[in-house]
Amino acid sequence: MRRAVRAALGAVVVLATVTGIGACARIPTSGPVLEGNADVDTQVDIAMLPQGPTPGADPQTIVSGFLGAAAAAATSPKEFQTAREFLTEDVSVTWDAEAAVRVVREAPLAQLTDPGVEIEGADTVEVVVRATTIATVDSVGTYTEVGDPRELGYRFTLVRVGDQWRISVLDDGVIVPANLFANQYRATRLYFPAATDAKSFVPDLRWFPRRQWRSVAVQQVLAGPPEWLQGATQSLVPEGTQLSSASVRESDGEEAVAVRLSEQVSAAPATDRAIIAAQLSATFSEGAGRTVPVDLYSGTNRLAVDAADVTVPGTAGQALAVQDGEIKLVTDGVLETYETTADLSAVGDPTAFAVSPAGSPIVVRDGTDRIVSLGDEGAVEMFEGGDLAAPSVDTFGYVWTSGSTGALRVRDEETDEFSLKPDWLAGRKVISVSVAPEGSRVAVVSEAPSGTQVHVAGIVRDEADKPVSLTPRLSVAAPVDDIEEARWSGSTTLALLTRAADGTSGVWTAGVGGLAGTGGAARQLTGLADVEQLAAGVTDQGILVITEGGHLEHEETGVWQPFAEDVDLVAYPG
Repeated sequence: MRRAVRAALGAVVVLATVTGIGACARIPTSGPVLEGNADVDTQVDIAMLPQGPTPGADPQTIVSGFLGAAAAAATSPKEFQTAREFLTEDVSVTWDAEAAVRVVREAPLAQLTDPGVEIEGADTVEVVVRATTIATVDSVGTYTEVGDPRELGYRFTLVRVGDQWRISVLDDGVIVPANLFANQYRATRLYFPAATDAKSFVPDLRWFPRRQWRSVAVQQVLAGPPEWLQGATQSLVPEGTQLSSASVRESDGEEAVAVRLSEQVSAAPATDRAIIAAQLSATFSEGAGRTVPVDLYSGTNRLAVDAADVTVPGTAGQALAVQDGEIKLVTDGVLETYETTADLSAVGDPTAFAVSPAGSPIVVRDGTDRIVSLGDEGAVEMFEGGDLAAPSVDTFGYVWTSGSTGALRVRDEETDEFSLKPDWLAGRKVISVSVAPEGSRVAVVSEAPSGTQVHVAGIVRDEADKPVSLTPRLSVAAPVDDIEEARWSGSTTLALLTRAADGTSGVWTAGVGGLAGTGGAARQLTGLADVEQLAAGVTDQGILVITEGGHLEHEETGVWQPFAEDVDLVAYPG
């Protein structure tokens, strides 16, 4: 496999200089899609040209050649045709190359399961490929890190076809070394309208083969929200609508992308067509450095599509900090006076706080067993009980914290408290909760005797925007241990604070669906020590931390710099 990988890399050619594209359902000149802390990397499209089987090659070489050809197919113009040449005729038809991608730590090495077997006299042999799987990508492009990476043995059976060895038994899917994955697969955000407001977009990060990422992205938008966002988002695409052309291309002579769909799309009302086009434009625009318009077609007929005033919500407002018992505004690395009626003197032991995206109220945790709302009417108790998580206030004014084992506690200032108890939290204690700026997703850190986990789920709301349930969860940052807090630091990124048993702290960033720019893997931020609190938002202001001694720090050109002292608390709106 090492030889196959080197050969494939030696056959790289540049097919296109930029990954940006274009669209006629033009996403607006007024009210454009907004993105905070964009982290989808812009890379050139590189084609890897794999070689087919060498006549007379031994079984290990055949398997290594197959692995190299399959991995290269994500960018090769021939896709999986070359890889299928290593398979027997019947298996080449039934092998499902796109069933899964297994991202492995090292270059896989093919070995005979029985090193003593006499190849010359055998008609059937087995080859094992040992590699450490660190992540998987399913058939729709969802990336999941493996919580406990360990070496696995992938087995291949080979038989003689004439006088040549060919693979007759293998698993569906492909194996891709981590150092090739980011060049082979493109991190791509799809956008789905929120169930509460079709003009508010919710991002969903997927990983698609670079050779055809636009076409696959369109197909997945047409397929509708994934399971973990169903009920929290919606689809306006008429049932049965499909991509009618094999590929999505730039329109001739224009800076737009032509998306040719089946005739069912004509049944969508004009307002829905505008939003569908805006979904595609938002996806195509990522990394292009410009808004990419979309030309929508029903068959060969170009559709008239109005501009849609849609947004990807970000954090509303700047971070706030508590210094010397006063709430201050964090502005360009300076703490300034913040005009508020919230009186912190009403709280005996403020240990965490959150501010409504609307600016008021400010919600403060008193010790660990009481949460109050501070506003014009003074301190109003909202929650009481042991081990309450730091509060989070969503865009609809609901305050979230932890509850008893397996529950989240929620309320606003007008309603009584209620609980959400998803099955996936059963038997687990919630220690951190953070609602995304658009109010359609929630990040939950929970613990059990086996350790801590981070999950993100969709929020299903009723017609009055009250949360009524959570969707199935998506696992995030599975390899990261000892997580005590998660906060949204990008539209599909979380900032994580970890603390080991000896008190050692760490700050990580992890992707909801993989972290773009790192090949999917969560990464630890360097240059930080003794972190006591963190704050993050979907904003260019970046992650803030409070270190031991009350030093408030932010990152400047890769170095963490303190800019205020004697700071007790810090939080972004949300």
